[in-house]
Amino acid sequence: MKKFHIAVVEDDRAFAAELEEFLDASGYTVSSYDSSQKFLASLRQKECDLLLVDWSIPDLSGIEVLEYVRKFHPDMPAIMLTARSDNTDVVRGLEAGADDYVAKPVDADILGLRIKSLLRRCKGEFKSTSDSVVLGPYLLRPSNSTVYLGEEAIILPKREFDMAMLFFTNPNRLLSRQYLAATLWGKVVDYQSRTIDTHVARLRKNLKLDPACGISLNALYGFGYTLQADVRAMNAVHDPVALSA
Repeated sequence: MKKFHIAVVEDDRAFAAELEEFLDASGYTVSSYDSSQKFLASLRQKECDLLLVDWSIPDLSGIEVLEYVRKFHPDMPAIMLTARSDNTDVVRGLEAGADDYVAKPVDADILGLRIKSLLRRCKGEFKSTSDSVVLGPYLLRPSNSTVYLGEEAIILPKREFDMAMLFFTNPNRLLSRQYLAATLWGKVVDYQSRTIDTHVARLRKNLKLDPACGISLNALYGFGYTLQADVRAMNAVHDPVALSA
């Protein structure tokens, strides 16, 4: 199995060392940079498989780094690390090019899941059986538009099943309402339209998505939805630890 290379852009050297130790123990190759310029100079020589970048870097902000990466390396997955939790800041980071974000202080379990999920999605490493997708207690089988929850078979309408596939192949990723509309309907929806919200509510009910089973479908008001899969659902193997920032 390939050993993925992760670049960490973080000027807090103590925190960067903790990240490097955690990522190394998780089986990744890690390169740390205490300035954005050092990272960008290195990037001209060699790409990485995933970028972890702090929002507040003295020379160039994480936002500026992401904008550069999206312009010249559009396929590189990136996660923003930030102490900012306001929805407008989250949206700004995502619009700049972050595929995901993790709030500080960083919980290592959450970070590990986000990295694993993003690499699976971007590097084609979904846990699947033939055309099926497996996540926690769920098995999604496109051949008959059926979701299996344990011994229960749940047959969904085609569009609802397509929405389920989109969420289950992008666990722990924030999907905007416009992205869902463009992907599933091939069009842009009006901001006040309830079409997406109605389908999401129906999907949540039909699939019994609940934190109790380790998977829930959550809304970020005004932006979109996340299929949140916890450590059990993602089959994490390490004990819970916390990383200080």
